[in-house]
Amino acid sequence: MDYFKFGSVIIPGNLVFWNKQYCYCIIPVVKLLPGHVLLIPKRQALRLQDLDPAEIFDLGLSVKFLTKSLEKYFDCTSSTVNVSSFSNESDGLNHCFIHIIPRKEGDIKKNDDLYGLLENYPNDFIRQFHNTLGLGNAFSDQMRDTLSQEARKYKEFLQQCLQEEIKLK
Repeated sequence: MDYFKFGSVIIPGNLVFWNKQYCYCIIPVVKLLPGHVLLIPKRQALRLQDLDPAEIFDLGLSVKFLTKSLEKYFDCTSSTVNVSSFSNESDGLNHCFIHIIPRKEGDIKKNDDLYGLLENYPNDFIRQFHNTLGLGNAFSDQMRDTLSQEARKYKEFLQQCLQEEIKLK
């Protein structure tokens, strides 16, 4: 099985549903809303601006495609796209990444509350990942299976979306 490094966390390959040359996408263990995913550069960098142009290009095209596709999958009208960057290596995951969160009207009472959740997200993710998927956890296999099945569904849906885009061109 392939593994992907996300800061200090090792992501099993079966949890990855989008795998491109410079980035990959996972369904996180901590979802802020239905459809919330993380798009992660393969090369570890603290900030988005530390990435090479080719890496940024791959991320940008992925954001465009994933946002459009996930909005369709979840019957949403918009998305929140947020870049998490770090100022130094002691901050959270030590790996920049992008949140893609499909949105519906009224999904959060006060829209600005989402940004507070995003601010604390890296530490919440690390803690929840180790609590639910970490070695020796009784729930690990069940959670991994659930996330793997969800990732497989996303992957199949994205393949359909790619086929539709190819037909349109």
